[in-house]
Amino acid sequence: MVVAIEGIITKKEPTFAVLKTQNGVSYGIYISLFCAAKLELHAKCELLITQIIKEDSHKLYGFLEKDEQKIFEMLLKVNGIGATTAMAICSSLDSNAFYKALTLNDESVFKKVPGIGAKSAKRIIVELSDSKIALTNVSDNKAEALAALLSLGFKQDKILSVLATCEAKDTSELVKEALKKLA
Repeated sequence: MVVAIEGIITKKEPTFAVLKTQNGVSYGIYISLFCAAKLELHAKCELLITQIIKEDSHKLYGFLEKDEQKIFEMLLKVNGIGATTAMAICSSLDSNAFYKALTLNDESVFKKVPGIGAKSAKRIIVELSDSKIALTNVSDNKAEALAALLSLGFKQDKILSVLATCEAKDTSELVKEALKKLA
């Protein structure tokens, strides 16, 4: 299984890049728009890889950030969401927007993604409900703080219990207060 590939970007398109390794092997890798914006042609980089092998294809999906890769892999587990649609979501929503929409059950955010309709948006929220924190009547600031802390790699259960004890109202203050308690 391929986990990561390091090399030089020899070709870059909006959703596809060719990475040439030091050994001279070039890999075609599908990437998100966010990832493409950060990659520079002829620059050395390392991409985290999710490999999908089917009977008729063998594809590599690359990510600069572990959080984006995690979102992609979570979306692949949703019934009816394939790699192309999952990558479209990763290209349309950054990790904070994704977790915020998931936490707030905001279908409209997912429906803005090309290829996602009302049914798919509902399915994403329902099937990923075990991957989110069920917060009722949560403020936008707490949802944003939650998304920020999730992207830093903290566990959802711990974040939920800590955010419940935080008194700050502003998102940045919530994050600071929660980080002190999580440390």
